[in-house]
Amino acid sequence: MKIIQVAHALTQNDAASQQLLNMDRIFRELGYESKAYAHKLDARLKNEAETMDAFEASDDDIIIYHMTTGTSFNKWVYKYPRKIVLFYHNITPAKYFFGNAWGSWLKCLKGRRDLKKIVKNTFFAWGASEYSQRELEELGLKHTKVLPIVVNPDDYKKYDKVQSIVDTYGDGYKNIIVVGRGVPHKRQDEAIEAAAWYRDHISDKIRIVIIGGIKESFAKKLHALVKKLNMEKHVLFTGKISNEELCTWYGLCDAVLSLSEHEGFCVPLIEGMIFDKPVIAYAGGAVPETLGKAGVLLREKNPELVANTIYETLTNELLLETLRKERQQRLKELSYEALVKRLKEDIEEIRTLQKEVLR
Repeated sequence: MKIIQVAHALTQNDAASQQLLNMDRIFRELGYESKAYAHKLDARLKNEAETMDAFEASDDDIIIYHMTTGTSFNKWVYKYPRKIVLFYHNITPAKYFFGNAWGSWLKCLKGRRDLKKIVKNTFFAWGASEYSQRELEELGLKHTKVLPIVVNPDDYKKYDKVQSIVDTYGDGYKNIIVVGRGVPHKRQDEAIEAAAWYRDHISDKIRIVIIGGIKESFAKKLHALVKKLNMEKHVLFTGKISNEELCTWYGLCDAVLSLSEHEGFCVPLIEGMIFDKPVIAYAGGAVPETLGKAGVLLREKNPELVANTIYETLTNELLLETLRKERQQRLKELSYEALVKRLKEDIEEIRTLQKEVLR
């Protein structure tokens, strides 16, 4: 018996791809023969996975499909001749792309339709959060579990600091980083507006650092907003960056901010904890359960509220100490060792269920 994981695409610096690769590593540690395949494979990962051209499986192999959105490859999954295991990373509601990114809008609509078909060919499923698990259960799946994204602190220790970033931006400004794709529902625009309020009413020593690639149409809107608010000296767009640069920013920043309105898990929250930084996040999607008590959770948001929350979080020593202790506890709950134990138990359950399915 082999454990075979399949994805539409595997790319570097992608949370869903990294989850698949981490699970592959864990399966091998547990003594299983494990393989990974992708319809589209980043050339940099050719030593860790193969393309679907090389796919082969026996009847007793466990097939795990990692689903993130609507693609033509989903048909391969729901047409597969026997039932599979699903890892559901969640699909962004299409409404967030309506009118500004039609391609993404169509992908997300298709993803929801495909999910219903895939569920019918699934005998066990993981959600990256209870938020995702509930969606699976609403579609009628009986056997579901939560398996959080594996974020191993050791993976971040191997990167050297980029000294030029520290020299340039370690200048006394409060560096607040926003990490993730530049798309409308991530609300980088609201982070800029909050920074403008902070500059005007609290201190001009504030910088919002927006990390990640940005869709062109949304980038134009963000740059127009920066110009409108005269925030050129207070907003930095890094674009896509290396792991060394990302880790440097986590080490340098004063806080991690997320105002996203939809998240299936939100890895940057955990990365902020790993670097022992205060995390401030809006309660979008799975964020409340990912964050737990380890950060400041916003149930509502406006520029004044977000700006004042940033200031209070950075200056309240009692709050900072409380958050530090809660971060340590949350990281224990999401430790690599804890997730290995959980995955081991789940695979044993899957093997039992698969025997029943194959009868």
